[in-house]
Amino acid sequence: MFQANCHCDDCRRSGGGVYASFAFVDASVLEVSGETHAHQHLSDAGNTITKHFCPSCGSQVYTENTKAPSRRGVRVGLIEDASWFEPKANVYASHRLPSTPIDPKIKAFDKMPG
Repeated sequence: MFQANCHCDDCRRSGGGVYASFAFVDASVLEVSGETHAHQHLSDAGNTITKHFCPSCGSQVYTENTKAPSRRGVRVGLIEDASWFEPKANVYASHRLPSTPIDPKIKAFDKMPG
């Protein structure tokens, strides 16, 4: 499981924070109870991003990317006990807010790696 913090403008705005934390899991193991509302847009790399939101509270639940169709990015903030979360990367670090520190022990990428 790849774990990362995303500093892109879109993730910051859709989550209302200075960055968004994701755990990327295999789509076959993700179970979502209930419906979601989906919103699609193109990434800066030209991939279609589909964000799934809870229709009751509006929180973003998970993300799909056509570049990695077998993987889902789950918003860590929605997980009741996320004490296991240890990000391995900061992506779109070039977009981070100037006041947001980045742990120098965690790899930082200007864009999404791969």
